[in-house]
Amino acid sequence: MLMQIAKKNTQFQILSLILLALIAIAYLIYHQQKLKNNQQKQEFQLKSAIKEIETQNKLHEQRLSISRDLHDNIGAQLTFVISSVDNLKFGNQITDNKITNQLTKISDFTKSTIIELRDTIWAMNTTEFSFDDLRSRIFNFIEKAKTAKEEVAFLFTIDDDVTGIKLSSIKGINIYRTIQEAVNNAMKYADAKNIEVNVADQKNKIKITIKDDGKGFDLNTVDFGNGLENMKKRIAEIDGKLTVNSEIDKGTKITILI
Repeated sequence: MLMQIAKKNTQFQILSLILLALIAIAYLIYHQQKLKNNQQKQEFQLKSAIKEIETQNKLHEQRLSISRDLHDNIGAQLTFVISSVDNLKFGNQITDNKITNQLTKISDFTKSTIIELRDTIWAMNTTEFSFDDLRSRIFNFIEKAKTAKEEVAFLFTIDDDVTGIKLSSIKGINIYRTIQEAVNNAMKYADAKNIEVNVADQKNKIKITIKDDGKGFDLNTVDFGNGLENMKKRIAEIDGKLTVNSEIDKGTKITILI
């Protein structure tokens, strides 16, 4: 009897050891497979990251190539147009004021196009920049606006909290173009004495206001044309909102929230 009990205990111990060994082997296999899966996942993420970097590098090279073409070809052609127009005006001693005025308009338009082209090249060559970079562009634009409208006082302010905020090139150029359009409209149509541009931080959003003290207009009857629609589209493209407030003889205020 004792022999049978001892034999059964020995068998039980052997079975227990075999079971423990199988559990240990199963755990090792599971652990090894888990490590292999993690390694494969990391390798896939690394390959994806390398592929994305290669794609970004190719896109950057393409942007550089396009910007060089724009600068060297189109920029040179526009400069040639300006030179040709100036030669027509001054080299041929044209006395017809109507023709002279038309040539001046062509020359001024071409110069503006060159400036727009340079701004576009600047945006294309920069994947990311701060509001401080954008500030210098806006400041330069307003300085040029001052020379065109000496009777208008311009004020441009930007909060220090905003200057370090990073922007994509698409956001930056859309904001810049919208501010340009708003200031140009105020210069052309408002008969304003003061035009203000302010950039501020408001509850984790960027608030931009372009305000003038000009003649204003009735929001219910005015035909905005393509200018305002273009501004709204630009801001909508970067998930922002643009609103217009104006009263006759009380000026106009454009507010942008991004």
